[in-house]
Amino acid sequence: MSAATMLAVRLLRHEQDPVLTEIPVPTVGPGDVRVAMRACGICGSDVHIIEGSTVPAYLPITLGHEAAGVVEAVGDGVVEVAVGDRVSVNPMLSCGTCRQCRTGRQNLCPRIQVIGLQRDGAHADLVVVPAGNVVPLPDSVGFALGAIVADAIATPWRAIERARVQPGDVAVVYGLGGLGLHAAMLLRQVHGVRVIGVDASDSALARAADFGIEEVVDARAGRPATAVHALTDGGADVSFEFVGSVGVVEQAVRSLGYDGRCVVVGVGPDRLGLSLRQETLVARGQSIIGSHGYVSDDIRHLLRLLDDRTLSIDGTISHRVPLTSYADGLAALRDRTSGAIRVVIENDM
Repeated sequence: MSAATMLAVRLLRHEQDPVLTEIPVPTVGPGDVRVAMRACGICGSDVHIIEGSTVPAYLPITLGHEAAGVVEAVGDGVVEVAVGDRVSVNPMLSCGTCRQCRTGRQNLCPRIQVIGLQRDGAHADLVVVPAGNVVPLPDSVGFALGAIVADAIATPWRAIERARVQPGDVAVVYGLGGLGLHAAMLLRQVHGVRVIGVDASDSALARAADFGIEEVVDARAGRPATAVHALTDGGADVSFEFVGSVGVVEQAVRSLGYDGRCVVVGVGPDRLGLSLRQETLVARGQSIIGSHGYVSDDIRHLLRLLDDRTLSIDGTISHRVPLTSYADGLAALRDRTSGAIRVVIENDM
């Protein structure tokens, strides 16, 4: 491999696993930075892209959007970031000029692009993003954790902010994968909230206590909302749906008590068809809220919490593989028996 090329995981076509290949090093335009990738998560979203249920802007494309690394080059006009800086990467590239961007809601920009989906991503030696999309990574936070903050932790953080959570609330988390477990840790450690976890997996339910979830409901028993009401004497204050299933959304809404808020984060292709009566929703003052992504300020705030140890994220990075073993990491994520929570590629370079 020459100085003009690098290794990257490229998806050539759907329903075929990506391949590790040699491609040209990306150029750095004005206002851009080039980051030498030190860690990048393999996310369930990557699997959706590979399988074709999520369609990228073009093929072939380099996958990967949960990244952290070291700034290797800066473009013209960049003054706030320097070569050698440790950074987390916000993969959501917004236009900066629309109403949403001007009012601090860059995650809702109608022209948003996500690396690994609309632009080449970070399952590679190097990735290029606008300088405004990198966040300083404290020395106390390792690259692997700095990578998953920028999505797997920031996404539930934004959802919790949307829910107006208060200390002493009761929260129900539907789906105890990476997003749900991080949500539970944030709710317990930062917000002082009682958490009830709901899942249909033996392994997920068994490991819940390790992440601060002392009460769990097995969704396979049917109508988990009924069990939640029994545990809470009238329903939860907030519920979170991280599964992406209309049936789970229904149960998450039905788990609520008066003035309850259900935040839907999971993404699925089906139309919502709630059987809840409209008068019930109104009379109980309940809300159904969508939450999409996060903004760079969310990442900054989370990194401060990690730096001062207000927040401790331990155990959710279950698998670490080098870039050259990407296929092994992908296999672990797909294998329901592997115990995978977050799989992270690490690149020492």
